Amino acid sequence: MNNQNSKPLPNARKPLAGAIIAALALSAMPAQAETEIEALKRQLAEQGQLIQTLLKQQESQQQAVSKIEQKVATAPAAAPGFSLPQGVTFYGVLDGGIESISNVKNGSDKGTVTRMPGITGTLPSRLGVRLSKELTPGLRGIATLETGFNLDNGTLGQSGRIFGRQLFAGVDSKYGSLTIGRQYSMLIPAMDSDLLGPNIYALGSLDAYLPNARYDNSLAWRGKFGDVSLGAIYSLARDTTGGAPGSGTCAGEQPGAGSNACRGWSAMAKYDNGRFGVAAAYDQQRGGTGATVNFFNGAAPVAFTRPEDSDTRTHLGGFVKFGSGGKLGLGWLGRKADVASGTIKSDTYYLEGAWQYGEHFTFDGGYHWIRNKDQDRNAELLVLRAFYNVTPEFSPYLQFAHISNSAKAQYAVSPGAGVSPEAGSSQTATMVGMRYRF
Repeated sequence: MNNQNSKPLPNARKPLAGAIIAALALSAMPAQAETEIEALKRQLAEQGQLIQTLLKQQESQQQAVSKIEQKVATAPAAAPGFSLPQGVTFYGVLDGGIESISNVKNGSDKGTVTRMPGITGTLPSRLGVRLSKELTPGLRGIATLETGFNLDNGTLGQSGRIFGRQLFAGVDSKYGSLTIGRQYSMLIPAMDSDLLGPNIYALGSLDAYLPNARYDNSLAWRGKFGDVSLGAIYSLARDTTGGAPGSGTCAGEQPGAGSNACRGWSAMAKYDNGRFGVAAAYDQQRGGTGATVNFFNGAAPVAFTRPEDSDTRTHLGGFVKFGSGGKLGLGWLGRKADVASGTIKSDTYYLEGAWQYGEHFTFDGGYHWIRNKDQDRNAELLVLRAFYNVTPEFSPYLQFAHISNSAKAQYAVSPGAGVSPEAGSSQTATMVGMRYRF
């Protein structure tokens, strides 16, 4: 019996060992499960950070797209199929109106003329293109092509030239610009004191060369150094087609004794600090085949055919600005023609003013007096203008002018053929018009 009771002992040890093993397994399970949970939490946290980063990037992209859409929405619409290359500027002026001129004598007809002048209103009508391109650092290539036309019938001005107002090309640097072609006399940039400029009633009524002072076949230099501006131009043949009123055609560029025929030159110097300025200019033309001298006062044009003949204009002027929109200009223009028949002189004086009233109104005008003792022909010209500036580009206007001639003089208040008065008569002109610049 004792042997039989001792045999089951080894089998009794198996449950005990299993219990011990199970206890050890149970004690190890919580540690292993905790490690997996922590790893899972860490992965979830990393994914959450990644999601937050992606959301921020998406929000930033949406803001950038919104800004671009706003810029596109507010940008001016481009003309379909049309854009100007960089460095190219297209510009123009459309200016014209209807005028009435009293005391006109045209042949046997006398009286008042109502017309639409084609030459100008307050500015000559034109279309132009400017080009500017950097060639090397500090050196730019420049060019201007400008055509003038008559607004009343669409014909070309300046004797039918395609680019009759200006046509030149050259280079520009800190030492100034050097250009060749058809260009303005230096009288033009030196006459800042002439506030009316090429207006239909202005200095051009007494000397029609002024708004037409250009040189063909010319080499010009202009420079600005601080408040000081300098310029000079020389022409080998100043007028190959005609176009300067009353002066005829003077082609020049001839060999031998005629090599100086039809040449011309001009120079200017001015100081302008923005508040006031002074300027001086000199312009001389030489005679040649077919050329004439005209003083535009009713006297017959004078032959100007020799290379040694000269027609010289000298200008001195200055201006001052005052208040918020006032300006006053004062000047003198002396002219001297040395021709085979003798010497003819004239002196022109002018006082002009301009005043801006409020945002839309501008008023200007001037008093002009010319004295020509050699031909005994004098005149006085009074001009008044008023603009309503709807925008900086568009301005309707109204202007008035009155000219008083001495006994022999026949200066016309307005340019063009067939509008001169009888000798010694006065003329009054009024004009209503519009000017559009772009």
